[in-house]
Amino acid sequence: VFLGVENPAVLHSATMIGTAMILLSRSTKYGLFDPTTQMAYIPLDEESKVKGKAAIDVLGSRVGKSGASLFQQGLVVIFGNIIDASPAVMVVFYAVSIGWMMAANKLSVLYLSM
Repeated sequence: VFLGVENPAVLHSATMIGTAMILLSRSTKYGLFDPTTQMAYIPLDEESKVKGKAAIDVLGSRVGKSGASLFQQGLVVIFGNIIDASPAVMVVFYAVSIGWMMAANKLSVLYLSM
């Protein structure tokens, strides 16, 4: 039995919760994050759009993934395992989400003032 969980109902619940989390995170990313990143390029001239998109898509993606991995590894080292680090992950997740919403709102104000 995987990870000591012998009750099929627990495994089913964990699978459903995991599926819902992935569904929500992907729909949020593709529905909110990606369109907002593309909005940032609208006021730029063509050359700046191309260079900015290339820099952000390549460098930003790699630095973001590496930074998130390093942060998660640090939490595992500090807390001992990822389950005990869950409250810290939640705080960071909500802080980043709120920051992203504030940035999107500011971008909206700037975009409408054009």
